[in-house]
Amino acid sequence: MAQKLRSSTLYEDVKRFVRKHDLFGRGETVLVAVSGGIDSVVLLDLLSALSAEWEFELGVLHVNHQLRGWEADADERFVRSLAEQYGLSFSVSRVETKKEAAKKKLSIQEAARNLRYSFFLTKKSELRADAVATAHNANDNAETMMLNFFRGTGIDGIAGIPVRREKGSIVRPLLFAARTEIAAYAKEKKLKFREDSSNRKEAYSRNFLRRNIIPALEKRINPSIVQTLSQTSTVLKHCAGYLAEQIHEAFPAIVSEKDGEMLLQKDQLKRQHPYMQQMIVHEAFLRKGIEPSFDRVAALLFLLDAEKGSRVDCGDGWKAENDSALILLSRRNAAKPFSYLLKKEGKVAGGSFTISVKKCNGLPNKLGGHASIEYVDARKIRFPLRVRSWSKGDSFVPLGMKHRKKVSDLLVDLKISRAEKERIPIVESGGKIIWIAGLRLDDRFKITSTTTTAYKLSITHE
Repeated sequence: MAQKLRSSTLYEDVKRFVRKHDLFGRGETVLVAVSGGIDSVVLLDLLSALSAEWEFELGVLHVNHQLRGWEADADERFVRSLAEQYGLSFSVSRVETKKEAAKKKLSIQEAARNLRYSFFLTKKSELRADAVATAHNANDNAETMMLNFFRGTGIDGIAGIPVRREKGSIVRPLLFAARTEIAAYAKEKKLKFREDSSNRKEAYSRNFLRRNIIPALEKRINPSIVQTLSQTSTVLKHCAGYLAEQIHEAFPAIVSEKDGEMLLQKDQLKRQHPYMQQMIVHEAFLRKGIEPSFDRVAALLFLLDAEKGSRVDCGDGWKAENDSALILLSRRNAAKPFSYLLKKEGKVAGGSFTISVKKCNGLPNKLGGHASIEYVDARKIRFPLRVRSWSKGDSFVPLGMKHRKKVSDLLVDLKISRAEKERIPIVESGGKIIWIAGLRLDDRFKITSTTTTAYKLSITHE
């Protein structure tokens, strides 16, 4: 049985939906994105009536993507005229979508969407509006759910179009309404609107679903498929919201950031349910601007049981490495070897640190006590001093010991990640390591009872 039309109650349904989701209210300013098509024209008419009842301000936004020549220009003139009829402000953006798509290597649809939302958010800020309302409806939502499912996605993707996006800046007051309801309302109110000829082109995946797959499903499987998917979308959105709370709660104990890198605690991550493991890595990727594909997430999780030192490519210029108790997510080739000469006492500034060497007036009252400051016997120092990055095979005599130890072993003992190792400055004199800056002094250069003068070594981090 076909779904019963409820066009006469659509206005009341919109009111309930806006209240339920707290999309906007009295005294606020709402900008309506109007393409000129039936959905956005109906949304404008509904919100115009609602603004009179609830006393909030309205404005109209339109984007001319310049993809359909005279037809797109006619759409722009129509929407401008519509705004005048309703007595509303009108803002338009004429964008070069094809150039943007070629420049960013995007599909036309993706480039158009990016340009559209960029304009919406810019005008919202300029006009100090509270929200931008778009006319996405239940059919759009059903199509999005199906597209995302077929292409591969997580719960958020299958849940479809959110009621809000961009932290509430974009709202969808018609998301609950079927296209049949919207069409019935337009007919009842005798609203004029524009037909977009591109909606008939089945080369676009969404149009193919709309014109072929969904009608076939309605005929063969479920005549109320759009309503069913809308209800499923609501359930999945609640599920996604609950899981997001769990991920937000677990994330800080598992993932930390240091010097622009992510450190994932392996034991903590292993204790999580497999889904939580995936989504925690997913969130870590998002925070670093890494596209969180299934394969990339799986590759990082593979490191949980891999040999120490194993690495995987995470894409977008990032890599992950199994480093003892941690998985380190860092940029590929992020740290480069460095070497500086200090010909006399003074300072050396590296990319993320400053080393200072200064002669003391007399001997210090206290030795040690702070990892960033050390004192050495001046008689044992020979300039120039070299400040360099750690190298494989480096060894020294740690303070308090009589035997040599590999620097790499010390760094492992201290649980220093591989990326951190590459940034730790080594201070040496005459080819001998004096100080692993900020970590450990060499015993051979310490102050003794026979010391008469000393140098103060210190490190500060940017």
